[in-house]
Amino acid sequence: MVFYIYKIKNVNYIGSTNDIKRRCWGHKSSCWNENSKDYNCLVYQYIREKNIKIELEILFCYKGNCSNRIQRLVEQFYINKYDSKNNGFNTDNAFTNHKKYQKEYKKKYNVKNYEKNKEIKKKWYEKNKERLSQKRKGKINCCLCGSLVRKSDIKRHQRSKRCKSLSKVY
Repeated sequence: MVFYIYKIKNVNYIGSTNDIKRRCWGHKSSCWNENSKDYNCLVYQYIREKNIKIELEILFCYKGNCSNRIQRLVEQFYINKYDSKNNGFNTDNAFTNHKKYQKEYKKKYNVKNYEKNKEIKKKWYEKNKERLSQKRKGKINCCLCGSLVRKSDIKRHQRSKRCKSLSKVY
């Protein structure tokens, strides 16, 4: 397996791919095809405005097996090196598993109410725990094979080999 880290020439944009020709074609297609979902991205607007020819400059090439995590770390290294997030056209970090980037993610995707909702759900569950437990304990007879099964497990039971084989008998 091969992966590349590339830069669009004359544009401060860093990317990564396993197939450099396909990725170059993808950039050209997204840039010039008005029906593309990425047509209005800032990088493509800039390329069209300045009439830049899209050519990819390979910054790093690795031949061998490595995890997706390593690929993202290497891409993030080059994004930081060229400062393409702050002074370029990369809108996201390639590697966002760090605390610093989690805060940015929460701001960007409005995750501020997540903790509050988590607490509300926890309180509701504690309040209704007994009722839910009783509801789950209720047993019914399977309409296919006649076995006694918990109400919450009926669909899984009906997909089982046992139910399918017993239903042929009835």
